[in-house]
Amino acid sequence: MRTPYVLLLAFPGINVASAGEFAGEMGPISHYAQARAITGRAGLYPSRYQSDQVDLCDGALVRCANRRLRASLLGIADNLLQCNDYFRGLAGRWKAAGKDPCHSHVKVACRFSRLAYLIVAGGELVPHPCLLPRSAILDKLIAFHQQHRTSPDRMLAELQMAADRLPRGEYAHEAVPLVKRLAETRTARRRGPQPIGDVLPLLLAKLGIGDVQLTVAGVRDLS
Repeated sequence: MRTPYVLLLAFPGINVASAGEFAGEMGPISHYAQARAITGRAGLYPSRYQSDQVDLCDGALVRCANRRLRASLLGIADNLLQCNDYFRGLAGRWKAAGKDPCHSHVKVACRFSRLAYLIVAGGELVPHPCLLPRSAILDKLIAFHQQHRTSPDRMLAELQMAADRLPRGEYAHEAVPLVKRLAETRTARRRGPQPIGDVLPLLLAKLGIGDVQLTVAGVRDLS
């Protein structure tokens, strides 16, 4: 992914497909003055009916909305409710309080949209319990490319562009699973060539992890 939306992969429960769909429906984050503009465009707020002395302010979701963006946000909410400990905990408390499951679904989508705005617009990962334990962005991308059998050259180019979007303070965290992958790859070379083995050293070098650090980590001893 070549956009700042790649940072959303740090959420446990958000994969490459859902982040990419959200990015495609959102467009440039500069088009949104604030986080509420996202939920407003997606129509994630209740309709209101007023007549004489009747004022029903808690109806169904408004009809006038970007349905594709709404579907993308609600799909992400589904994933977060299943795979993210923080949002699962919130949903459990809301259920205990007697809230309708639809309420929890929309509420999670709205909370995610506010966090997504802060992260994408700021280009930084915010300290929030929903990001704990934080997923490794580059590791998710590698798994995605391996699943789709991307060529090593294209994989490296995509991963390097994603690395350019990472805050420098995240380099060390991102490098940990990559060093582990490299160690496993060099062990597996005894059974045949591993294309990812040519990509990982270059990617780690971009993160500032050179031969000295790899030797300390014990990776070179496996080659």
